[in-house]
Amino acid sequence: MTKELMFKFVQKIAGLAIYTGICLGVVGATSPVLAEDSSLGIVMRRGHLRVGIDAAIGGPYMFWNAKTQFYDGFELEIIQEIAARLNIEPRPINIPWTTQPENLASRQVDILLSAREEGALETGDTKGKFIETTAYYRSAQRLLIRADGTQIKSLRDMIGKRVGVVANSGGAAIAETYNKNRGNAIRLFSSRDLDRMVIQLRDRQLDAMILDEPVAVWQVRNNPNFIIVGEPLIPIRLVAIVNKDDISLKKAVDKALTEMRQEGKLEQILKRWNLWESQKTLKSTKVLPVTVLAIITPYSAYQ
Repeated sequence: MTKELMFKFVQKIAGLAIYTGICLGVVGATSPVLAEDSSLGIVMRRGHLRVGIDAAIGGPYMFWNAKTQFYDGFELEIIQEIAARLNIEPRPINIPWTTQPENLASRQVDILLSAREEGALETGDTKGKFIETTAYYRSAQRLLIRADGTQIKSLRDMIGKRVGVVANSGGAAIAETYNKNRGNAIRLFSSRDLDRMVIQLRDRQLDAMILDEPVAVWQVRNNPNFIIVGEPLIPIRLVAIVNKDDISLKKAVDKALTEMRQEGKLEQILKRWNLWESQKTLKSTKVLPVTVLAIITPYSAYQ
């Protein structure tokens, strides 16, 4: 190539660069490209995901395993799988359930995965502060009885019976609403001490309990004298929670959960904890009547 041709070529390239720069400037002025938030990048650079959990919730959600000297439960396995798919380490941080939202808001943790019901934080002081991931489980309330108490098969059969519920739980809401409409037909016993009530059921001081499905399944698994009866009541999705501005982190967790569902990994985890069967039939509360939704409480049963 001659010097003259080289000079003309360089002129064209320079002109094209100037023209492109002007066009980009115009486009930038009229249609700015919004940069994605840095939440995922921060977690990736740190190399671990700080997850707010509460081991006091108990099995099979999350609990302290004395044999392994570490946390255990189906939620822990879900946390570990999400972290593995992001190629980082999971770091569960044990925080009392009631204070978890403020710990998330102050960024002491990156995410909450701790028996959080869909829409539960969209009320009161927490409204508008957080966003939810895609659901990883659909829970419900179930009737737990002794195997010799098979005459109880529904709420109607509990009239006159001694029924235990965990204070401020979905089960408590169901029983209290039923009593309100039926003149205190159920002899209701409410407590925060789940273990004590399980003993009372075993020792015939209670006739039945209304519990979160995973907890009821866990009790049957550990006590062959208990059985679950009746239909699932008030099914509702469980979700993880992140701060409202952490869109990139939410997208990454959503992607991981979606892949887990599509690849059968979520099914594998839930089957290991005897929690998969109900996932085929339970419907979300999104399709339930407003009158039914009104009795759901946004608080954990195990504080």
